[in-house]
Amino acid sequence: MSIKEASPVPARTKGTVRHRLPWEQIGLAVLLAGTAAAFLWGLDRNGWANPFYSAAAQAGSQNWKAFFYGSLDAGNVITVDKPPLSIWIISLSVRLFGLNSWAILAPQALMGVATTLLIYKVIRRSQPAPTALLGGLIYATTPVVLLMSRFNNPEPLMGLLTVAAVYYGLRAMEDNRSAWYLLMGTALGLGFMAKQIQAFLVIPALLLALLLLGVGTVRSRLLRLLGTLAAMVISGGWWMTIVDLTPAGERPYVGGSASNSMLELTLDYNGLARFLRFSADAQLGKAEAPVPSDMNYDGGPGRLFNANFAPEGAWLLFTALICALALLVLWRQSGSGRQGSRLMTVGVVWLVSVYVVLSYMGTMTHTYYIFSIAAPVAIVVPLGIQLLWNLRHRGVPRLIGAVLVSGTGYIAVRIFQYSNDWGLWPLVVACAACLATAGWLLAARPLARVAVMALVVLSMVISPVATDLITLTRPQTGTNPLSGPVANNPEALAAHLEAARLGNPPLARHLGYGVAPSDAVTTLLKKTSNAEWAAATYTAQNAAQYQLASQRPVIALGGWLGEDPAPNIEQFKSLVEKQKIGYFIWQQPILDGVPLGTDAAAITEWVHANYTGEEVDGVTVYDLGK
Repeated sequence: MSIKEASPVPARTKGTVRHRLPWEQIGLAVLLAGTAAAFLWGLDRNGWANPFYSAAAQAGSQNWKAFFYGSLDAGNVITVDKPPLSIWIISLSVRLFGLNSWAILAPQALMGVATTLLIYKVIRRSQPAPTALLGGLIYATTPVVLLMSRFNNPEPLMGLLTVAAVYYGLRAMEDNRSAWYLLMGTALGLGFMAKQIQAFLVIPALLLALLLLGVGTVRSRLLRLLGTLAAMVISGGWWMTIVDLTPAGERPYVGGSASNSMLELTLDYNGLARFLRFSADAQLGKAEAPVPSDMNYDGGPGRLFNANFAPEGAWLLFTALICALALLVLWRQSGSGRQGSRLMTVGVVWLVSVYVVLSYMGTMTHTYYIFSIAAPVAIVVPLGIQLLWNLRHRGVPRLIGAVLVSGTGYIAVRIFQYSNDWGLWPLVVACAACLATAGWLLAARPLARVAVMALVVLSMVISPVATDLITLTRPQTGTNPLSGPVANNPEALAAHLEAARLGNPPLARHLGYGVAPSDAVTTLLKKTSNAEWAAATYTAQNAAQYQLASQRPVIALGGWLGEDPAPNIEQFKSLVEKQKIGYFIWQQPILDGVPLGTDAAAITEWVHANYTGEEVDGVTVYDLGK
């Protein structure tokens, strides 16, 4: 029995959505329940996750101005370096449920579950139930999806909104109603509000499919696409416009920008800088002066398969690329209708777009950026497997299918070699892949074919699940969380981050994770109720740790790495004179390893010249009220 034969008969006049039989409802319920359990289980193990965003959520829960601007502190000195849409949701959760790990991370997990459901719905509009359920399963088990759905970075919201845009785009292709175009544009704009340009990687796929396969005249589609553009610009640009039109003295400094401009931050630090090549220090994670260089640049077609990226989301990337090739070559022979062709076009173009961008973009590339490839992989792989299975009576599809299944096992075993901590999984996966490949080639009877298809699916998801199990047992914190175990190669990012987490070198811990204050320092900060800010320190991760521990605002001098002019030296002196800052906390490892900005360095010198420091549990604290 083929996947296609197992589906119910079409029962709708619009699209090809089919009646859902009881077993499908049960399968969907099990998929979503299992996804929710995995994403929510032991969530508090991750603590504050990324303290930078948790501190901003805390600030937003205390002050509505900080909420609107995405300020790092409730006193509104400086913002985070992203638009605040994701932080808004977390801030509201903290307002309702208090400051704790669950309030910060549970909304992210629920977004991941919702995206899994949307992947199912996107595929189910034109494909049988097993294909749609497989797509949801592949998405939910992708390691980087599980990792980010339990973390407070903007990825879960961006993923939800981009998949929603695909859903609305497919609906627009079916009936050409303006409402679907406007919803698609709004979803894309809000995705930009979550993670900026990264949310736009799906646009080429949607544009191509709408222009080639949409209903209605080309003129009507172009006019509606102008409406889509308007909706995207309004929903994605209104907040940025308000920020840049507000006088600088009446709002916080835009963190990460050189000119206190959200537009400049978007085009430079969060835009062009991500695609250029910079000299970088792998241990510190700090880009040096913007001088193009090939040093440490690993871009190329194999980047996503290396030890840094592969455990996150490359388990089925080779499979997806083979499926994309098979879909392009054999799709006309599949007998699929126009609706299926739309989904195939969106999935393949989306996959190729993300793969090319992530493979060749510059050195400012975090490993969790591979999150963007999870959704197109979850669409393309089920479509490719269904196509090859339905055409398996022919020689070429049968051979491609065998290459696909065996190649999936081979890639998995290669990735497993990046660490010894996976245990027996490589052997299990290799055996499963061999059996699945043999079954694909030899199975003849219907019952045997069903068993082989189950084995094929198992061989594809077993490796990501093995990685997920390790991820669930390890606390995920800091700037760049990672799926799975620590790599064998001491030069791999996972090894560097593990060393940084353990404080080797101390500077890396300060930059990537922040150092939580001792009980004695926390007590000092809590006693500063008469001051607007409990303290000022650097860098942003340290300031965030102090703020979260004391639940009092703390100024991150100079923003993320102490380089932004916020506050400048004159503003700092004025705040101290008005007794609005309780303490200055000196971080020697920062001064030893990072060139602070002009203002942060001047502030440090001024405090040293005018106040006397006191050693408290390994840090030097200056009482600015004396």
